[in-house]
Amino acid sequence: MLVGIFMVLSNLKIVLTDKVIESGYLVIENEKIVKVGEGAYSGKEKAIDQKGLIAFPGFIDVHFHGSVGIDFMDAKVSDYSRISSSLYEEGITSYLATTLTSDHASLLNVCRNVKEAKKTNPSLLGIHFEGPYISANHKGAQNEAFIRNPSIDELKQYILESGNNVRYISLAPEKEGALEFIKFASKQGIVTSAGHTDASFKEVEEAIKAGLTNTTHTHNAMSGHHHRKPGVVSAAFYFDNLFTEFIVDKIHVCPESLKMSYKIIGPDRFMIITDALKAKHSDLQEFTLFGLPCIRKDGAAYLTSGPLAGSLLTLDQGVRNMYELVKPSLSDLAKISSYNASKCLHLTDRGEIKEGKLADLVLLDKDLYVNKTIKLGKVVYERK
Repeated sequence: MLVGIFMVLSNLKIVLTDKVIESGYLVIENEKIVKVGEGAYSGKEKAIDQKGLIAFPGFIDVHFHGSVGIDFMDAKVSDYSRISSSLYEEGITSYLATTLTSDHASLLNVCRNVKEAKKTNPSLLGIHFEGPYISANHKGAQNEAFIRNPSIDELKQYILESGNNVRYISLAPEKEGALEFIKFASKQGIVTSAGHTDASFKEVEEAIKAGLTNTTHTHNAMSGHHHRKPGVVSAAFYFDNLFTEFIVDKIHVCPESLKMSYKIIGPDRFMIITDALKAKHSDLQEFTLFGLPCIRKDGAAYLTSGPLAGSLLTLDQGVRNMYELVKPSLSDLAKISSYNASKCLHLTDRGEIKEGKLADLVLLDKDLYVNKTIKLGKVVYERK
C-alpha cells in the first residue's frame, strides 16, 4: 500500500546534467525522485502522460529583491507565501531573499522574518545580503548612507537572529577588514561574492584565498576588464573556481557581452539570476527601493535619477534569452539555471534530476515556456 505522495510522469524529455533522455519517465514518492527511467513506463501504477514536455530541475534564483509588489526589506512573514507562489509561475522552486544596503536594525528584522517564514515556505533557502559592506564607487541603486566596513560582530548577530539562515553575502573584498570577514563567513558555510566593488584583480585573488567563491551580477557595479588595470570582471573570466552571476535580461549586460562572457566562462560557473525588484509580477509603475524612488521603463527598473536599479526579469525568460543567444545544450542550460546555484550553495538535495534528489521540477514546452512547476512532488503551478 502506497503512503504519502506518489506520482509517475511519463512521456517526458528529461534533462540531466550529462545527457538528455529523449523519452522517459519519472517516479516520485514522498517528495523525492525515486526512479529516472528511459522509454515507456511499465509499472502497475497509473502514469500521467506529459505529452513530450521537457523536464528540468526546478530553477534556483540566488539573487532577487521581491515580487508581487513586496520587497524583502519590508516583507512580513505572511508575505513570503505570496512571493513563493508567484515564483512558481517562472519555474523557481528555491530562492534566497535578497536584502539591500541598510541600517543594522532593518537587516535584523529581515533575519527574524526569514527565520519564521522558512517554517512554511519550502522554497525559501535563506538570506542573500547584498551589502551593506560595499564600495561607494560602485553603489549602484544602493543607499550610500548605510555603506560600512565588514563587521564580524554584526554578522554573528545576523546568523543568530536568522536561525543560521544567512547563506550568501555580496561585498567589496577591498574594504578594510574584508579578508578576515570572508574567512569567518566561509567557516560558517556562508557564500561570499564580490559585488558592488572596485577591487583589483590581485585583491580578488587574495579574497579567493580567504574563501571568496562568487561574483555578483557580473559586469554590473564592479571594476571591469582593462588590459593594464584588470578588475573583478577580469578575475571572473580568469579564475576557474569563481561562480559568476549574470542578469540575462539583455539590458544589464548587452547580448554581445553575454555571448562573450559565456564563451569564456562556460556552463560550469555561469549562473542565471534575475536581480528582480518588487515590481515583478505586479502592475507597479512607480515604487521605492528602500527609500530610493524608481520607475518601470523599457523592460527594467530605473532610479528616477537615471541609473539602472534592477530588473523585472523572470527566470524562465532568462533561460529563453540564454538559449537564444548562445544555443547551449539543454544539459548546460540546466546547469546555469539550477545545478550551479545548488553547487555554490553546497546543496546536495536539489539542482538536478537524479534518483534520491528532491522532486523539484519545472516542465517546459518546446519553446521553453513553463507548463508546470512541481515542488516536493506536488504540482504547485500549471499553465491554463
